[in-house]
Amino acid sequence: MSEGERELKLRFMILDRYPSLREFSRQTDIPYSTLMTVLDRGISGSGFDLVMKICRSLGIEPREVE
Repeated sequence: MSEGERELKLRFMILDRYPSLREFSRQTDIPYSTLMTVLDRGISGSGFDLVMKICRSLGIEPREVE
């Protein structure tokens, strides 16, 4: 899966479980600007802790976003 496809898949996973990206950000205490950077510029440049927090919040394993 290419870089852009991973972020798109992650975006759809979030929107499938939360009414909006902003609501996901609020409920997970991930700054909205940080979340948008991950979704716009790529998850591969993100820190391990942030990726794990996103995955735990969605109830998924990091491999599911590969």
